[in-house]
Amino acid sequence: MNIPEKQRKPRIGFLFIGSQRFKPLGEGTAGGTYVNRVARETKAVTEALNPALEIINPGDIYDKADLAAALETFSKEKADCILAVFHSWAEDNIWIRFLRDSDPSIPLIYYCPAKESIPFEDCAEENDLIEFLASGGLVGALVGSGSIAKMGRKAKVFVGTPNEQKNNIIQYATLCKIRNILRLSRFGIMPAYNEIMWNTYINPYGIFKYGPEVTFIGYDELAEISDSIPAGEVIQWKDELQNKYQLDGTFTDEKFEASVRYSLGLERIMESYNLDAMTLNDVDMRLFKKIGLRPGFYPPKINDALSILCPESDLGIAISMYLLKLLTGKQLNTVEPFYIDASRNLFCGGHAGPNDYNYPESRNYVKISFDARFAKTNYRYAGDPFAWLRIPPRKMTMVHMSECNGEIKLVSTRVESLDGPHRVNGYTHSEFRPLDVPISEFFTRLLSIGTTQHFVTVAGDYTEQLQDLAELCQFDFYRI
Repeated sequence: MNIPEKQRKPRIGFLFIGSQRFKPLGEGTAGGTYVNRVARETKAVTEALNPALEIINPGDIYDKADLAAALETFSKEKADCILAVFHSWAEDNIWIRFLRDSDPSIPLIYYCPAKESIPFEDCAEENDLIEFLASGGLVGALVGSGSIAKMGRKAKVFVGTPNEQKNNIIQYATLCKIRNILRLSRFGIMPAYNEIMWNTYINPYGIFKYGPEVTFIGYDELAEISDSIPAGEVIQWKDELQNKYQLDGTFTDEKFEASVRYSLGLERIMESYNLDAMTLNDVDMRLFKKIGLRPGFYPPKINDALSILCPESDLGIAISMYLLKLLTGKQLNTVEPFYIDASRNLFCGGHAGPNDYNYPESRNYVKISFDARFAKTNYRYAGDPFAWLRIPPRKMTMVHMSECNGEIKLVSTRVESLDGPHRVNGYTHSEFRPLDVPISEFFTRLLSIGTTQHFVTVAGDYTEQLQDLAELCQFDFYRI
């Protein structure tokens, strides 16, 4: 997918409903007509959401013709979501027609704008009566809420002034955009699943109902495209890496350049297939027999494209990483918990293979070391260098995604990555402490949910957004 499409603003359709019966009222009053008054509410919401969102406003809705035109506009402009607002009490038949005729796959935000203040004390004068009628959106919203349930629809509900709720609406619209981006994306697996971890894998056909199309790619293509990369380009990146990061040992030019070459090859494969995510089966011995190593570096251009690279043919990790990349734009790391240190209420976790280290916060936490796991083998480039990252200290969200009986489960929890020395040779890693529950309860709940060994970490707390995103994508959500 092209980068501008990933970076575009969320597109939100405005379905702002007024009353046909009230429409003629207010001519000649100080506050203007009913139509003028409710239009000011539309303007206030528009100003609150600009410029963060691309607003698709077909005009306030009063009758069936207005509604039909709005639905056509939302479809033509490819709205990511629809923001429904009752300006006042309004005829229920228009709202029910919308719920019946609109595309149920477009998420619905049901918003009741509260007034900053009410500019009248009684309704003795006509001007105040019209203002009273134009301020009655709560009546329409309450009536309409029952129709949502009766028509079998779902909606994300917000109540409050535009200034109070603008960030929530923008955030939810962004999640709706991410959901649509996922459905248009393309993932690659290199090259196949491995019988040593069947539970890790997701049915690639099954995930198409949630989003990405999946293609399988062979090691022969990685070898071919990597071997065609000019030597000068390989040497240039090798020099940049050596100048930027501490060397933990000495490496032959042959092994260093091979690790760089095949890492660049992964980027070229992603470009040639127009992939938004690729998961490399780096525990498959055929990889080592074919090219002699597992690539040890993470090309920064993958981040520039808001794409991701992850290990072990795990589409669950790939989807969760990709969603987090689109949501946060931050560095993401794959970890599998290795062991529990009960005395310190923490666990150690990490992962070999592709792992990002390119962001500024990781600069002082990277060493170029050797791939210890395969250093004593007979593969051609055994002991090749890789970027050995100690994940920087910070509070993080840790996310898991896997499949069970055809449904996707998403688990989100909060942890703290702790500072300390590099400890686990050959693995990007850290020591983590759960933030919300003791370590024993933490893993008791994970084991009870039933996961796999893989998780993704990202700096910050995104649990609320992930819960909304899971609902939008029809994933089962668990929070620890």
